[in-house]
Amino acid sequence: MSSVFDRIANLAKASIHEVLNKLEDPVLMTGQYLRNLEDDIAAAEKMIKEQQMTATVQDRKSTDIAHLAKQSEIRALTALEQGDEVTARHAAAEKIRYEEQAQQYAKEAQEARDRVAELEIRLAEGKAEFARLKEKRNELAARARKAQVKAEAERPNFSRGIESGAAARGFERMEEKILNWEAQQEVSASYGNASGVADAGGTQSSAVNEELERLKEQLSNRHN
Repeated sequence: MSSVFDRIANLAKASIHEVLNKLEDPVLMTGQYLRNLEDDIAAAEKMIKEQQMTATVQDRKSTDIAHLAKQSEIRALTALEQGDEVTARHAAAEKIRYEEQAQQYAKEAQEARDRVAELEIRLAEGKAEFARLKEKRNELAARARKAQVKAEAERPNFSRGIESGAAARGFERMEEKILNWEAQQEVSASYGNASGVADAGGTQSSAVNEELERLKEQLSNRHN
């Protein structure tokens, strides 16, 4: 799953090149950059809530299915007591199937919780970076205003325009900051795909036989 912050790096680079080409005010670019980062922080918060909800739902499913597995075991024991091995075998197979489903739901719930933990770390980093860049933007805005006042005072002496280079240096400083931010934000994530349920061939039949023997032994111990 790609991070909600991944697109910011490319967007920032594109914005820098476009602004440099047009020689626009670098402070305007940083303002748009911050707005985009703010949008992605909101998106990350939404993703966290969604994953938290997923974990809660899958946990509930796991608990419910585990309860059904217990009921199937009780039915199997009751059938064995009555000498009805056919019904007992069916109930034992049902119990195994329910237990596998419960384990799968529990695994999916844990995966969702792991995603929440990673997203929370990224979100905290993103918020800290937003606060830092916002403060940096205020500094750049003040410096830009001073540079503008100086440029106005020096007009029409164009011979010193290139020499001052305030905008270009401003972009270089912003690019350096953004490159540093990109390095901090690069976090790769991989999540395991949910594994399939075991097939119901000979292995399932063997598992049912083992479960029946265990239940018979449990029933025998109960009577002794």
